[in-house]
Amino acid sequence: MSTLSRTGLGGKASADLEMTIAHVRDYAERGLALGAQRLLIYAAALVLQAFYIPVEYVAISIVLIVIGEVFEARSFAQARSLRSGDLAALRAVLRRLNMAAAYGGAVISYLALSIALGQTGANFFIPMFFLLAAAVFAAMNNHQLVSALVIRLALYGATFLTIPLLGVLATQGQLGYEAWLNFFTSLFVLYFIVDCSFIGIQYYRTNKRQLAQLRAENARANLALDAKTEFLSTVSHELRTPLTSIRASLDMTLAGAFGPMPNRSAQVLSIAQRNTVRLSVLIDELLDLQKIEVGKMKFDFCTVQLAGLISDAVTDNRAYATELDVTLKMLPVDTDLCVRADPMRLEQVITNLLSNATKFSEAGSEVAVAVTATGDQVRISVTDRGAGVDPADRARIFDSFSQLENTGIRKVSGTGLGLSISKRIVEAHGGLINFEPNPGGGTIFYVELARIAAQEAIPLLRAVK
Repeated sequence: MSTLSRTGLGGKASADLEMTIAHVRDYAERGLALGAQRLLIYAAALVLQAFYIPVEYVAISIVLIVIGEVFEARSFAQARSLRSGDLAALRAVLRRLNMAAAYGGAVISYLALSIALGQTGANFFIPMFFLLAAAVFAAMNNHQLVSALVIRLALYGATFLTIPLLGVLATQGQLGYEAWLNFFTSLFVLYFIVDCSFIGIQYYRTNKRQLAQLRAENARANLALDAKTEFLSTVSHELRTPLTSIRASLDMTLAGAFGPMPNRSAQVLSIAQRNTVRLSVLIDELLDLQKIEVGKMKFDFCTVQLAGLISDAVTDNRAYATELDVTLKMLPVDTDLCVRADPMRLEQVITNLLSNATKFSEAGSEVAVAVTATGDQVRISVTDRGAGVDPADRARIFDSFSQLENTGIRKVSGTGLGLSISKRIVEAHGGLINFEPNPGGGTIFYVELARIAAQEAIPLLRAVK
């Protein structure tokens, strides 16, 4: 604890070894990324030196700069390789980083002082401006490790005050001269740099703390998602087997396999049969949703002829529509309209659109299915003449468990998963699913997919089942 307290991180952060290591790594990463900028500052200083002092001193400066950069680069490399919980290595790296900061700050101060001493008169604008640039650079980029920042700013601050004092001494300390103005201006600038440094430290620590909180929340959310996914998968699989047995028994009983039964019993068993079908659909949708969320839904893509696929989907849903007194109508489809798709998944999407259109259509109305081609796109549209989609539902209609309750004509309840699953299936095909108002009343849901050549197309979905 005491060792960490001396690192300059202070407060709660200094007591957390892992957070200290994170600060050191961030400092090293930032230092390596700013190597080119540091060399640019040094190059500017060397050019200025060449104007004011003999060339042999410039050569000495170059040697000092190279030594500092090599030492600092090695220190940064060690900091990046720090292992979590390694306190001894952390202490050694901190010592090297602080030594590198002290050396680098001393070199910058030497460069500024050498330029100031090489000038004549009391106007030290050039070395002061160079020193200001170096100090601002440190304040902006060294806030990850406070000890290194303090070392640099202490050296720069001392130089900031030393250079204008040289001008004061040149004027023999007389008040009213420009040298005194430079001195007091330096005090103000020094205060500004220190204040900016503290602001940078606060922002960095706040961002670091918030990032840690976000990571923790994300980890908890992922655990909750994994638990939910596992729960849904387990429950769905455990329910599927007994539900299949119950459904088969009900089907056989209602078909008369065990002899005739009273009408009242048949009615009750029919209700049970319909509910088992609803439960089977719900389980299948939950399993599909679980597969999609974990990225395990598989697609077997092939060239599919839409005329056959749409015909099969309409045929499969016609009995359901008849129960609700709705007519399904398939408009003529060109046999050369083909897409690359998983036929079973694409039929799942079309079936969902037909089912929704049927549920929200008035008795005696018609649901039409059409396929049109526009250039290299194919659009499959399902049109109903129901009440349409309320504008308030447009933003959430494709969300999971979202149901349209305000239409007033829903005849059969649903899970609210169908459109969400359909959207993800269509997106996996590189297509688009959306809807628009039907000019004659109701809604047009459509799927747009890329059109391909009709070669080797599968004419009917039955061929792959």
